[in-house]
Amino acid sequence: MAIKDIQTYIEKHGLVETDDSEVEKPIYRKPGFEGVRSLLALEEELSRYLRERRDAQNLNREQVGMMVGLHPEIYARHERAGAKLRVTRLLHLAELLDFSPIEAIYAVAPQFFGGSTQEAEVKFKLVMRMLNLPAATAENLLMLVEGLSSGGGEDHGPRQAEKKRRR
Repeated sequence: MAIKDIQTYIEKHGLVETDDSEVEKPIYRKPGFEGVRSLLALEEELSRYLRERRDAQNLNREQVGMMVGLHPEIYARHERAGAKLRVTRLLHLAELLDFSPIEAIYAVAPQFFGGSTQEAEVKFKLVMRMLNLPAATAENLLMLVEGLSSGGGEDHGPRQAEKKRRR
């Protein structure tokens, strides 16, 4: 059942109405550390990140284009924010250019990791360290963190959301 009072939802989630050149109607966004950046600005930041990752792998656009099945000029549009990057293409590029999609999200929108730049940086570093842990260590760390957080109130993480969906 859909929420009856969308304004309550908007306020609860800290969304603000904004205009964006990418969308004809007003949209709602959550401000980041620098306010509400345009969708084009986010796309440009993601494009810059892709260029940096390609350069770090010593690949040229033609080589990456070939590996993703695109003409080099078509691929170049992704690096110039001239073409929208679908999530599936981002995932494919993450495989090819050896980065985690989490790194790309942090590069473009660090506010998803914390309430301040410092908090976001700490949490991002923690997430990246966890991704590189051996499986047994990760399992032990998860048990430790769950034990620490069980007494601290309600869990709002993905696992709790999954449990709620099953009910």
